Amino acid sequence: MKKLLVIAVFVTLLAPQLLKADACPTATYAQYLGQGFSCGIGDKNFSLFQYSSSSTPTGFGDPAGSVSVTPILAAGNPGFQYEATWLASTASGISSNSSDIQYQVNVNQGGQAITGASLSIGGFGFDGTGNVLVDETLCLGAVLPSCTGGTIDQLSVFAGSGGSKSYDSISFAGVTEVSVENDILVTSGSDGGGTLSLVTNQFNEGSSVPEPGSFVLFGSGILAVMGV
Repeated sequence: MKKLLVIAVFVTLLAPQLLKADACPTATYAQYLGQGFSCGIGDKNFSLFQYSSSSTPTGFGDPAGSVSVTPILAAGNPGFQYEATWLASTASGISSNSSDIQYQVNVNQGGQAITGASLSIGGFGFDGTGNVLVDETLCLGAVLPSCTGGTIDQLSVFAGSGGSKSYDSISFAGVTEVSVENDILVTSGSDGGGTLSLVTNQFNEGSSVPEPGSFVLFGSGILAVMGV
């Protein structure tokens, strides 16, 4: 009887550790799309990964296997960096190129609440009427797309003839559940082009806020858009 009691206590104490997801891998986004896949960064669990892409004309979108994912392990600011070649230009005949990235983040029991988020881009450029735009929709306390019972917040970064904004952030009351959707869009317009290679998405824990561009690996610039 005493042995059974000791075992029961031991299992109860270890249960949260046994259920903890494996660390999020540095891999392609395709490897995040398996049924039931989840992974962890610190005390945060990431799951419900989804991905879609499109282009005009069709056939030039970036598949999930061409998008590299690097987990950001910074204390107080976990997240992901995505790397791919999103490109559109009148010279190439590709007028638009887009990707949609979705996932859910939950705080493990006893973990630090999420109190904010940031979005940044790097390795971007535009020419003429070209444009780069990344919109992030956050559902606090519920799940997208309906976000029933939750609160919607949004972030946006962009680059084009109308101006550029490569970093955006938001703070909010602490929550233990956030649903995320990143809409990435590069367009050529009537005579130009745009390109993007890095998108960085991070979460704040407590009062910690990442520096703008602190995890961007490459600076912005025109990356031979019109020569493709």
